[in-house]
Amino acid sequence: MALRQEMTSGAKEEQVRPLTATVDLDERRIAVVAYTEYPSDSRVRREAEFLAEDGRVVHVIALRSRHDRSLTDVAGVRLHELPLSARRGSKLRYLYQYSLFFVLSLVQLIRLHRKGRFDLVHVHSLPDFQVFCALPLRLSGCAVLLDLHEGFPEILAARFPKSSILVRVAAGLEQLSCRFANHVLAANDGIRAAVISRGLSAQRITSIFNSGDAPNEFPSAETIRRQFDLPGGKLIVHAGGVNPERDLETVVRAFAQLTDELDVHLIVAGEGESQYLNSLKAIVEDLGLSDRVRFLGRLDWEQAYALMSLSSVGLVTLATNPLTQIAWPTRIVEYANLEKPLVVPEFRSIRAILGEGAQYYKPGDPNSLAKALRSNLLTPDTHQLAITRAALVCRRFASRHMREILRGVVRKLEDSRAA
Repeated sequence: MALRQEMTSGAKEEQVRPLTATVDLDERRIAVVAYTEYPSDSRVRREAEFLAEDGRVVHVIALRSRHDRSLTDVAGVRLHELPLSARRGSKLRYLYQYSLFFVLSLVQLIRLHRKGRFDLVHVHSLPDFQVFCALPLRLSGCAVLLDLHEGFPEILAARFPKSSILVRVAAGLEQLSCRFANHVLAANDGIRAAVISRGLSAQRITSIFNSGDAPNEFPSAETIRRQFDLPGGKLIVHAGGVNPERDLETVVRAFAQLTDELDVHLIVAGEGESQYLNSLKAIVEDLGLSDRVRFLGRLDWEQAYALMSLSSVGLVTLATNPLTQIAWPTRIVEYANLEKPLVVPEFRSIRAILGEGAQYYKPGDPNSLAKALRSNLLTPDTHQLAITRAALVCRRFASRHMREILRGVVRKLEDSRAA
């Protein structure tokens, strides 16, 4: 889903300086490199804007956006889109795209560094080896920060369960990448623990969770209901990716158990793989739910948040695999902030954070999920304490707290290089 509105302005031409120029501590410069579409990547964009708001000159090197027109400046961040767009495909296709982005970003990074020396390169994963594009700058004294959005070995273990050699190679490459960087960020404690278990020192990695803050402005619930002609009665909303990892087949089969006793509709919003989406629609039709289930497709972030505010429950579902078992979906925080009763998968990493702030279901089990949904829909008052607990827990993930952690890490790196 696309995030936020576009903002454009002309970028100023900067004075050309040699690769070994001295650092002006009053004008610290940061390069951000990310294999992503910058306008729609909330983590990359939020962290870059935090640093820009602190007075740093921030340049971002990213993919060309497929949905938004190319920009040169976004909220004070100078954007450099490379002539490459990401496309789904085979393992070879991903390797080709990663490799081409690596080469193009390396060239662009050196070019920008010669125009004005960077003090820090903030590289976002995936892939982990992208961090080595900062090697020339690292050799010239620039600090390097690696930001792990996910565990790459867990991704490969989940999607290619028979490729144990590939997983071991990824784990080794992850460790090399982390040790090359001066410091590492992880998107949650599950990823951090996994990386530490593979050998990285705990002092070299810090968790910065994705914020679940509401958009600054978003449509009212009534506006969204009218815009999409949504039915009356209770709604269960899934807003996010439409893929097997989201366990949506279990959601549909659980929902089918509720329709005889409840006036409730299921709304599925988000982009997905066409084959999987078609299979879901076929299940809906086979179960006779066509008049109770709506597929809305891709929404922008503001629309999605407004839609979530209409949901009677904060439903977050995941299939069981090595990747999801260390995950912390940002939707949990968003629904907690909206004061929705949470229904989430029974994973140790999620329970360790939420505790009694949610109802848990067994992933892949429609009966377990239907029971949790039925309880929340029929007896909502009995879940008020859980709602309060979840809201209190999730306050720690507010952007103002994450910003302070990021600020501390970046200042420490900058100061250590300037000393």
